[in-house]
Parts: sequence; C-alpha cells; structure tokens
Amino acid sequence: MAQLSEYLNKLETRKSIGFKTLDEEHVKSVWVQVNKAQISNWKVTNATVNRQIVKYLARSADFNGNLDKGIMLIGETGTGKTQMMKAVSLSMGFLQNFRFLIYSGLEMEAIFREENEDSDKLESALKQKMFGIDDIGEEHSTVKVYGTEINVGVEILSKRYNEQMNTGALTFATTNLTLDMLAKKYGKRIESRIHEMFNVIYLTGNDLRK
Repeated sequence: MAQLSEYLNKLETRKSIGFKTLDEEHVKSVWVQVNKAQISNWKVTNATVNRQIVKYLARSADFNGNLDKGIMLIGETGTGKTQMMKAVSLSMGFLQNFRFLIYSGLEMEAIFREENEDSDKLESALKQKMFGIDDIGEEHSTVKVYGTEINVGVEILSKRYNEQMNTGALTFATTNLTLDMLAKKYGKRIESRIHEMFNVIYLTGNDLRK
C-alpha cells in the first residue's frame, strides 16, 4: 500500500509556478519606481499593505499569507486598488518576466455578450499562469449567450480555479464588495474557492481621487 500512499500524496501536493526568490530591498526599490512611473507624486498610503505586497513579490517566507495563492484587494472606491494591481502586474513583468493581463468585470461581461474576436483573446488570457480581474462583482449577475444564461463572475472564477488546481496559476483581483457580498452574488461554492485562490488584503483610507 506504500505505492498507493505515494500516489495520493502526489495528488494532494499543490502545484506551484516556481517563481524565484528575490532580494527584498531590490524588490522594494522596483515597487517604488513602478508606482511612481504610474503616478508621479505617488507615496505610500497603506504602509502595512505595501510591505506585504513587496514581500509577496519577493516570494519571501515572511509574507503574511500563502505564496501559492493570488491576491484580492478589497476596499472602498478610490483607495488605490486598481493602481496597485497594475503595479503588481508591472513589477511581476520586470522581476519574474511575466506581466499579466487585467480585465474588468464589465469588460468581460461585454465580451461574453458579443462573442467576437475578443472572446478568443480572453479565453487565451484565462489560461495563462497569471491573470487579473479588476472590480470583480461589478458585472451583472447573469448574461444571455446564445439564449443560455451565464453568470460571468462564476464562469471566470471557476476557470481560474481550475487553472490553479491544474498548473498552479495565480489570479489577482480587486473589488468594492465584501466577502459576504461576493458570497451572496456567486454562491457558497465560489465563496469557498475564493478563499482557496486568494490572499485577501483590505485597503483602507480616503478617496485618493479627491
């Protein structure tokens, strides 16, 4: 039965993309430069969150979470969630040679409705080792595609969950909704998968756009 135990252990082992561990000070410098390239007067407004993002990008064992999961940023409008996710993508591109694509919830809903050449691009992006969803939950609960009602959020999160299970793929997301609101919108099954897929980080503070 030793062979059976070995087989089952292999099945239970979570796949990982295998990013390289990096010097934290170097990553911090890159993180600051990337953010200032996007916003010239950028300054740290959530010090604890920024420190954790740097540790995540560095693949540091000191990261307060699971490096085999992506990140979901939750916060009110204007707290810098979208800008921070873009900075994560740009930093990953420089540090780990992979800049992931980011689609908004409404953008994906429109693509599902239209079924055009953008559908193939989205389908391809969903199979990549990293993928970003901006404002998950803003899309309508269901859309009709060829007469069939589809919950876009459930569809996207399910596909990314399967990619994570099969290849170790990471998903990043931002949302204005709470976890309870997401659970109500997508159901208990997706709520459970959200916890499996993401390190949830809360962004607080005033609206930076004002």
